[in-house]
Amino acid sequence: MRACQFLLLLFVCTDFIFGTEDTEDEETRKRILDQLTKTRTVLLDDYHLVTRQVATDVYMFRSYRTVSVVFYPVMRDVTDARFTFQSEELHLNNIGSCNPQEVIVNLKHGSYPAVNPDGYDFPKDFYDPGKREPIYTLELLSDGRNKTYSIENPKPGNWYALIYIKWEDPRTQKVEQQGLVANCQTILYSDLQVKRNDNIELIDCYNGVTEINYGDLPALFKCMSVDRVDPIALNISIVNTSVGDNELFFRVQALSIPTVEENIIHCAFNPRANNFQTITFIPHPNAWHYIHIGPIDGNSSSIADCESYFLRTDIDELVNHTVTDFMRDDKGRFFTFDYGVPTTDIQDTTSLINLTSSEIKTFRFKINQFLDIGGSLSIATSLLMNVKYYMGYKREAEKETLLAFTEDNQFFKVVVCVDIGHPSIPLESGHCRYNDRVTPALFVLNSTDSDSIYDKTLIPFPDSGTWYVTLRLFCDQIVCPCRIGANNTKYYVDADGKKEFDDSVVGTNETRLGTTECNATAVLTVSSTSCVSGKCSNHGNCLVNTFGALMMSFCSCVSGYGSWDCSDNSRMDSRAYMLLSVLLLTLSNILFFFSIYVATIRLYYTEAMMYAFTMIFSTFYHACDAPSQVAYCIIRGNILQFGDFYCGLMSFWVTLLAMSIINERIRSSLQLIGAIVIALLTTWNMHSFVSFLLPVAVGTSVVFSSWYLDYRKHRSLKFPRSYFFKHMPIGLILVTVGLVSYGFLQTEQNYKIVHSLWHMIIALSVGFLLPDVKRANDVNPFLPSSGYYKLPFPSIFRRSPAPIAND
Repeated sequence: MRACQFLLLLFVCTDFIFGTEDTEDEETRKRILDQLTKTRTVLLDDYHLVTRQVATDVYMFRSYRTVSVVFYPVMRDVTDARFTFQSEELHLNNIGSCNPQEVIVNLKHGSYPAVNPDGYDFPKDFYDPGKREPIYTLELLSDGRNKTYSIENPKPGNWYALIYIKWEDPRTQKVEQQGLVANCQTILYSDLQVKRNDNIELIDCYNGVTEINYGDLPALFKCMSVDRVDPIALNISIVNTSVGDNELFFRVQALSIPTVEENIIHCAFNPRANNFQTITFIPHPNAWHYIHIGPIDGNSSSIADCESYFLRTDIDELVNHTVTDFMRDDKGRFFTFDYGVPTTDIQDTTSLINLTSSEIKTFRFKINQFLDIGGSLSIATSLLMNVKYYMGYKREAEKETLLAFTEDNQFFKVVVCVDIGHPSIPLESGHCRYNDRVTPALFVLNSTDSDSIYDKTLIPFPDSGTWYVTLRLFCDQIVCPCRIGANNTKYYVDADGKKEFDDSVVGTNETRLGTTECNATAVLTVSSTSCVSGKCSNHGNCLVNTFGALMMSFCSCVSGYGSWDCSDNSRMDSRAYMLLSVLLLTLSNILFFFSIYVATIRLYYTEAMMYAFTMIFSTFYHACDAPSQVAYCIIRGNILQFGDFYCGLMSFWVTLLAMSIINERIRSSLQLIGAIVIALLTTWNMHSFVSFLLPVAVGTSVVFSSWYLDYRKHRSLKFPRSYFFKHMPIGLILVTVGLVSYGFLQTEQNYKIVHSLWHMIIALSVGFLLPDVKRANDVNPFLPSSGYYKLPFPSIFRRSPAPIAND
């Protein structure tokens, strides 16, 4: 009856603790979120609110698994986008206080920001982030204060914010036990206000704007280009000028209002000398363009003259420029698709592209917002050489750094440019030109170098929009004096010119003219996969993180590997160090043999079996939880983890019951009750301090209650004085040291040492806490009694002495 009452009381306590903790956390969170929701956003004059995110959970950066993503839609004609961020700490329990955290916000247009807050380098094949859309970084503390960030003339479309707590090296972080420290959750409030210019005049890009009154300047215009790459010649004329009028600037930009830094064309002209200007520029196909005209304040000598944009010789290169749309081939998985050149078979594509030196070929494809931006885009290009090149000339080039010249193997190179929103013109220098902007080409493929006939790049989280890949072939027009072999074969000069050759290859002053026309075949592949080629260098798992309707793929690295594709082992421990750590954590459990031995000789067989199971599960769990290079798992790790925590808590429970003064029937009942409740606690949250505190607190109350009741009844102590004044104090000191080390001294760096000491200290403490009362008082507590090994084992299988009723 008492056992049933105790069981009922224990279940009530368990439900009360669990329910109270969950309810308090939920009520605290709800109260703060309600306050944030009711907070009125302060709107500035001429601004209007676009979107508001009330409570975004923020976590410390460990990988892209722990980041939060928020997107903000920005419309056209916006002159200022004002982002407001406010971060706070939710204190979800009554322990300690919450310190403000350093929150990082990375903001980018078009796709998720690709960053590496943990300091790892991007893989070598990754596209240079500096060549992509800029990433704006904002830092703030979670102290409840507002912080704003303004972007002038932002591009329209979706802007994505990547939010996380500043990375800290996990090896130096403290291992905190749930329930012993403050339970804090960082949240972020954010909103977006924009200011629009409603006074932008709509014009025709192909007719221009005439009779602009000088007194009405500065003025803004916008126009839509057609879906072609042909240049636009925009005509403008200024009227009603006077002698004292300043020179005027002319700026044009696609998608957004131009600034001094962001523009396609920026030039100046004097309306008094020539009030009519024709400015030619290459537009973004099928896009809005904004023209800004106004007086110049100050010196205009550093600004290009608009007269130079009337007749542009570089535009003549666009005469034979073709644009072809790629065909998409979806693979039915997240972020997995290919693009290729359409063929006569409407269900098939090809990667082969025939090039001639007299044309520029551009291929375009679309990256859809939300759906396609969460993977990695791969662009690979190679030259398709003939069999002789691979069989003969390649070996010769590797052997002597010389390549024989024949009519079938002329020198040529292909320059490849990649842009978003517009195509560029590849230059022979290995650069790409778009109006006045000249940037390095993505690839330069050289037929004389077997190492440079192929190149590849990976673009993580590609920007949404229309992508343009432009290829241009350049021939061997002029060749410097060549080396000539004994058989009169001409060779290209080696790159460094320092290699010595045998006497059969001599120099010559003969200059061989190249050719102005040539052709070649290139292989162009464009594909997208999750993570990096769908995997993580065999040192991690490719996972998908979701944020409402947003999704992104990322690599979750294991075994000490890091970087975007889990290929960086610079912070990984040596194999010897990992093996030493595993040996410490596993072999430290050997001391449980001492606990098993003491419990056995003192006739605590149930307790001895519990210590044995604790030793077994702890040993194999830590062997399985080790880095994969040295790990050994006999069964799944989660099963071993459950067994480790469960048997550990059960060991505390049965030890406390062994220390109490109760009859065997009550003790066995309490052992069974504890087994059920501890199983529930371990399943609920094995890392919570409540899971440890509840059985220990109940067991301790049973111990002291039984001691008090026994002393009150008999007026004497049941256990010998040596137990109370020598053995038990030593055991309590050991347990206290172990608990302090386990709860407050562990860090990721010293975990293997402190946790191994925890194993040994707890195993030793059992020998001092178990009372030796089942044997004679004059027996050494650490030695077996005489005749202990003469146990009648066959008697185990005999019938119970209880009488059996007759039929």
